[in-house]
Formats: sequence, structure tokens, C-alpha cells
Amino acid sequence: MSAGLERRRGFFFVLFGVRNMVGNDGAAVATLCPRCGQQAMFQPKSMRSWFTLFLVPIFPISGKQTISQCGNCGTVFRSSPRELNQRVAASQQQQMQQAIQMYNSLRASPANSITLNNLMLLYLQLHELDQAVAAANEFQQALNASEQCMTTLGRVLMEQGRHQEAMRWLDAALARNPMLGEASYCKAVALMSLVPPDYAGATAAARAARSAGLAAADALLREIENRAHTP
Repeated sequence: MSAGLERRRGFFFVLFGVRNMVGNDGAAVATLCPRCGQQAMFQPKSMRSWFTLFLVPIFPISGKQTISQCGNCGTVFRSSPRELNQRVAASQQQQMQQAIQMYNSLRASPANSITLNNLMLLYLQLHELDQAVAAANEFQQALNASEQCMTTLGRVLMEQGRHQEAMRWLDAALARNPMLGEASYCKAVALMSLVPPDYAGATAAARAARSAGLAAADALLREIENRAHTP
């Protein structure tokens, strides 16, 4: 906020500045958020800059700009929900084409663990979870040769709510590489998702993830300990 000072037989202040004013601009629209990756309601909004005098808007100094805000993560995008939806659809179509190319590459080289892992990660991003599991089942040679593929499959199964199956693959990954922090972290999350949660097992897994150098493990460990001590 800037301030002008004018002298006329004494002192008085003239406070002026610029203020962005935002208001709702229609009904909310459901679409996939590019930031958090979740299906969410997007509220279209209009934003315009106004000249203010004594904090009171006097007249607009810019044209109206359409923005939208994700109802899940709160991220603001400088486009309408309709435009955002079109961009997301175009991006998803491009990603599906990439998935098809990777799938065809795997059919030519079924033992390629790197390609399988990238394919499952792409399906996970697109929330095509059944497709990710199908790819893992079809290219088991690549899956069984890579602890990273096993961990990614565990993440997919967790997303499906199949936590017991996920833990089997996470344990298989850790059997190959006990210092794979991602697998330990995912195992801790899966153990906390059981009913009732396995606090002791989750704590041990989170500590293993921390020992492996995974930065997010500290916050997870604190969350587990807090929940374990909450009546």
C-alpha cells in the first residue's frame, strides 16, 4: 500500500493504492487438478485490480481475468475451469499415447524392468490402477527382477485399498534391498491403514525408511507415534 502526503496549512494523509478483488463467477465445475492429481470441484472466479482511496475501491485499472481454484488443494490457476478441463484432457490423451508406446516396447522386451516401472507410474498418475496391475501381471519377468517395480506395484495396490497384497510386494522388495526407503515408507503407511492399525510394525517400517535416508519418514514417524498415543 503506497501513501501520498500533501501539505495544506498542516498535515493530512491521502491513502491510495491498488487492490485485487476476486468474486465467484458461475457454478463450480468438476475436473482433475493438475497440481494434486485429484478429482475436485473448481470454482470459477473473476479477478480485477482496483484503484483504492482510503482502502475503498474507486475504479478498476485492469480488465477482468478469469481464474479457478481447486477445492481440494486450494491451488489457483489462471484459466477458467472449462479451459483447465480441456488442458487436462489433452495432457491425459498424450500420456495415454505414451503408455501405449511403453506397453508395445515391453511386448518386444518383456524383461525391461525400467520400462515396466515407468509404465506403472504413468498409469498410477492417470489413476488407471487396473491397467497398472494388468501390466505387472503380464510382464512378471520384469516385475520379479526389480525391487523398484515391486514397490510401485505395492503403491498401486495401496491406492486400490488392497493393503495386505501391497505389503506382500513391499516385503518382497525389501527382501531384495532392505535399504529401499520408499518400500519401507509405503509399508508403514499400509500398516497404518489396517483395521486396527499395526502401530508397532508401522513404527519399525518408518524408522527403517528414516535410516535409509528418506526425508518424509520423520513426519510419518511423528504421525504414527501421535496416533498410537491418542486414546
